[in-house]
Amino acid sequence: MDNIKNLPVVILAGGLAKRMGGKEKALIEIQNRPLLSYILEIISGYASPIGLNINKNHKKFTKFKYPLLKDKIEGFLGPLSGIFTALSWAKDIDENWVLTLPCDTPYLPKNLIPKIMKLSSIEKNNFDVISVKCNHQTHPVIGLWKTNLIEKLENSLKDGVRKIDLFTSNMNVKYVEYFFKENSFDPFTNLNSPSDILNSQRILGYLPPFFGLAGWSGSGKTTLCTSLIKKLTDLGFNVACIKHAHHNFELDTPGKDSFKIRKSGAIPTIISSKTRFGLIYENTHENEKTLFELINIFSQSTFRKNDLLIVEGFKKEPIPKLEIYRHELNKPLLFSKDKNIFAVACDNKIKAKIPVLNLTNIQQISDFILNKFQLEKKNYE
Repeated sequence: MDNIKNLPVVILAGGLAKRMGGKEKALIEIQNRPLLSYILEIISGYASPIGLNINKNHKKFTKFKYPLLKDKIEGFLGPLSGIFTALSWAKDIDENWVLTLPCDTPYLPKNLIPKIMKLSSIEKNNFDVISVKCNHQTHPVIGLWKTNLIEKLENSLKDGVRKIDLFTSNMNVKYVEYFFKENSFDPFTNLNSPSDILNSQRILGYLPPFFGLAGWSGSGKTTLCTSLIKKLTDLGFNVACIKHAHHNFELDTPGKDSFKIRKSGAIPTIISSKTRFGLIYENTHENEKTLFELINIFSQSTFRKNDLLIVEGFKKEPIPKLEIYRHELNKPLLFSKDKNIFAVACDNKIKAKIPVLNLTNIQQISDFILNKFQLEKKNYE
């Protein structure tokens, strides 16, 4: 344990990732890099050898050129099963210890492994596991484990134990501790869903603040959207917009060169002129881009100058939303069943526990949005 460059590490990426739509979580990209690459960067210079706990689509991970470790016990039993697999692998290669890390924590502190190794040196062998606490919250998937725990862990799994904290409850666990200021970003945040990824990028400044306009057809979403964009741009803000279309549409004119190029199969097609450029990306196999994939585009350098992103449509997606409501439609209000709605712009008075705005008062609505997303006013008309 004195030579930290020989510390075996297993990155746990063997879950079903249901909240990610079943995609391989480790390969989902932030800033054009897969999550897994961030973990590999953090352990670079400290970890050797490295194993990847993978249970499906192994071919997609062969490019990383690390051993792929399938769960020893089948059935997707959770991270504790991945830890058991890591311990078994470490023992097979004659190691007494193994460090496990989740694949979905790309913002881990750079000094995490040195701090773990320093504590292990101080404690000598007076521990079973070294894990992490951040602001007093434990993160048990991150752990330096003794391989002699294999038999106990196997028996626990067979007895139905699935929670790491329950398994280690009677063990000698030591903790590396971190603290971060209130309202700042937690570096140990797990990215379990697309919205987690987007929120992390927004907090860290990779994405502008964003919200959606939700309402029934005919409620005036487009009218409010265009009015709000004009008002905010007049104030000096760079506002972007994503609008959902429910039907096929053409962005360029049939017969034009750009149209012919796109129809020939070019993906993507970029149309550029002195006044604007457009990016057209054909969805293959009817695989429409999700809202989260569309929003993620705005984390790229080309779009990073935006102060605010407004989404029209996608009313069922779990993003912050402003509801637009008209009484004459005689439809139910959406906010009562959607906790993501933070306010209602209405053409009449209603009772609500969230802010109610005057749908015809664009000044009131724009001031509310600026205040909510802490955008400082720039240039007044």
